[in-house]
Amino acid sequence: MKKVTIQDIAKEMGLSRNTVAKAFNDGKVSKETRRAVIQKAWEMGYTKLDESMLEELEEGNKKKNRGTLLVLMNKTESLFFSKVLTGIGDGVKEYGMRMQLHLVEEDDLDGDEIVEQLQQDVKGILFLSVFPIRFVKGIARARLPMTFFNTPVNAEEYIALGDVYSLESFYAMNKITTYCIKEKHCKSFAFLGYAEGSRGIQARYLGFLGACNQHQISLNQNYLFTNPFSHKAFDHAIVEAIIHDMEEIPDCIVCENDDIAMQVAMLLLQMDPELAKKTVITGYYGLLQADFFKKDILTVKVKTEEVGKRLVESVAARVDNPDRDNSFVTLMTYPQIPVDAVYKMS
Repeated sequence: MKKVTIQDIAKEMGLSRNTVAKAFNDGKVSKETRRAVIQKAWEMGYTKLDESMLEELEEGNKKKNRGTLLVLMNKTESLFFSKVLTGIGDGVKEYGMRMQLHLVEEDDLDGDEIVEQLQQDVKGILFLSVFPIRFVKGIARARLPMTFFNTPVNAEEYIALGDVYSLESFYAMNKITTYCIKEKHCKSFAFLGYAEGSRGIQARYLGFLGACNQHQISLNQNYLFTNPFSHKAFDHAIVEAIIHDMEEIPDCIVCENDDIAMQVAMLLLQMDPELAKKTVITGYYGLLQADFFKKDILTVKVKTEEVGKRLVESVAARVDNPDRDNSFVTLMTYPQIPVDAVYKMS
């Protein structure tokens, strides 16, 4: 019987011989391509598969059809969350799972609707938005592994129920604010962010306050908007009302995310183009549009798709090992300020 060669495998798969060879030798090919090549080689009876490749194949096969990951959200309009969902989609493929996205209705206070309709193949739950503890405890009745991306300010009860993931925000916002003070010479500030609503935004606010305190910046308390009207998110109408009601536009306006930062910039542009040009504005997430008119908005870059994959990794690990200790994980972020400024500030 003729021995199967690399060329035979390449021909069968419609790949080049070089690609197949790279797959066998940990070359620059995707994980999916490597697994597919090893799988095909095993099916064709290729005799040069070493033990590590066979173990990799066996592990990959174990991950197939591992059930569904239920992702719970209460909003979809954010570009940031859209990109995180892309990462989650890639992650569930890697772990042999499927993703089911559910947008939670405001009147489902106890999670009854979700628990009642829970499919049998759901193996874990990912809370991608911040939900009240009453709702979370209702979902916990399903006794499935749970991971939270961000939590309300008081996270004690959430930590007891599953893994909690958050973005590093304190030091990132502290560094950006310090840059605004030392390099942009800002002396007056406003803050727009729901610091009373989530740990992540609270950390951004505290980082901002820390930098101001360290450099003896006196803050106008009327310009610290940490709780939007009626406990709603900072939608466009609220941002517009805040900006138009300011007696004087401060040197710097610190925003909880890039969406609000761009809204602020557009509002200032409508009021006075020169004002929009000279006011320093900061955001968060690193998702500013390339063609946006104000190019100098300061932001914090987040590897959004990697965040999604890490969240899936957390749930998958809890599915495999339900008894492991809960984790509180902070993911790295990257303040986008000039390199020379970082050098002078260090």
